[in-house]
Amino acid sequence: MKKQIAILAMAVACFTSTVGIAQDSTATEGPWKRDGLFSLTFSQVSLENWQAGGENSLAGNALIKYSANYSKNNWSWSNSLEMAFGGTQLGEGDIQKTDDRFELSSKVSRVINKKWDASFLTTFRTQFTEGFNYENDEAVRISHIMAPGYLFAGLGLTYKPTDWINVEISPATSKMTFVLLQELADNGDFGVDAAEYDTNGVKTKDGANFRFELGGYAKIHLKKEVVKNVSLETKADFFSNYLENTENIDITWDVLLVMKVNSWLSANLTTNLIYDDDIDIVTGTREDGTDIVGPRTQFKQTFGAGLTATF
Repeated sequence: MKKQIAILAMAVACFTSTVGIAQDSTATEGPWKRDGLFSLTFSQVSLENWQAGGENSLAGNALIKYSANYSKNNWSWSNSLEMAFGGTQLGEGDIQKTDDRFELSSKVSRVINKKWDASFLTTFRTQFTEGFNYENDEAVRISHIMAPGYLFAGLGLTYKPTDWINVEISPATSKMTFVLLQELADNGDFGVDAAEYDTNGVKTKDGANFRFELGGYAKIHLKKEVVKNVSLETKADFFSNYLENTENIDITWDVLLVMKVNSWLSANLTTNLIYDDDIDIVTGTREDGTDIVGPRTQFKQTFGAGLTATF
């Protein structure tokens, strides 16, 4: 009987459920202002003798955003941390990543006038775990923590026409790319110099684990409640390498839309767009069997809805 009850419960619960806990708060203490968001979503489908077909699935996504900003007299120090990780499992297959991001930014500024600051900014990006390409039923490792890792550092100006718009312009910015997994460095992935081999295919020189670029950098950050209980946050980064292919601009554009239904229920929509001229992506195969490869626009969209708790 217990088995029949369990099967009945599963049948009644044949759905995609999403459960989330979120915390979104702002605290001010002296010259410091802190703001945080935590979101956890979970979706599950369970099938038992389901005539229409399909497979059991399990998926989850976590997002943490935190900022700590200091301001006193004519000086300010802005810090932000964003971490996201998600995965899904279909049937009895392996768990596959659906999101994996780590970004830490820091900026020190000195007021010039009401709308402009002189700034020194840094941004660091990488991921938590290895990533795979699952084409042709074969898992091929294509990324890992610090493979790649990116570090930007530059001097410039910050334009703040309102409290919800922030534009950073840095005409002198260094971009450092790290590829610390040697097999990817040997392939020349993410723009580093590939390994060298002799005529017998024996490696004579390891691929580079580091690449330096000098260029211009701009970042646009907007955060605003567009209508009641609906807030939009978007940031777009642009980088042009002065030393090579200046016309090819690297772009990273993130959007987070938070929609609160009430104090306990909300939905989050996240999109991420990346274009990097140094990242080659295989898009097909030619008649001679060689890969069609080159830089492409990368896009990802994640939606989660569920329970929300505000503290």
